[in-house]
Amino acid sequence: MKSLFSKYRDQAYIDTPLPILAGQTISAIHMVLIYISPTTTDPRIGDKVLEVGAGSGYQAALFAEMVAPEDCDKPGHVYSLEIIPELAEFAKENIKRTGYSDRVTIICSDGSKGYHPAAPFDIIAVAAAGSKIPKPLIDQLKTNGRLLIPVGRYFYQELLLLIKQRDGKIIRKNLGGVAFVPLTGEYA
Repeated sequence: MKSLFSKYRDQAYIDTPLPILAGQTISAIHMVLIYISPTTTDPRIGDKVLEVGAGSGYQAALFAEMVAPEDCDKPGHVYSLEIIPELAEFAKENIKRTGYSDRVTIICSDGSKGYHPAAPFDIIAVAAAGSKIPKPLIDQLKTNGRLLIPVGRYFYQELLLLIKQRDGKIIRKNLGGVAFVPLTGEYA
């Protein structure tokens, strides 16, 4: 595996998507920072996070640093779903190798369905573009929870931030144009 990615090692900190397994990419650094930003998902210690699209596990590890820093009293947890078995295994290996297994759970599953066993979530971060917002994800969002998802197809989508109100209404903010790999699964 190392030799497969060694040609990209010197590009790791360049702000561009880079290839990973199964024809997928890891998000550009600026996108990862948008996902973990206080102005979007606002991760806090103790939050329960659902990430759809584990990829390499990198963004899940960053979320873990925000919601479950080492030695905190009430740590949160990150559940990261990946539909592609090869990538799920890759993410699991990376999470284990880097010491995040106690704070991040990687599951090979259809992310468009969410993860009912651990719902509801404070944050749902979708790292793939759906043609619409999957209803199961909205249903699994806590009151005042934040859902960040690119919506659209092909080479251009809108990054939407949804916040679930106490009465179940959804506040929707358009954060601008993005380009993500397509979301796959039943509710994609």
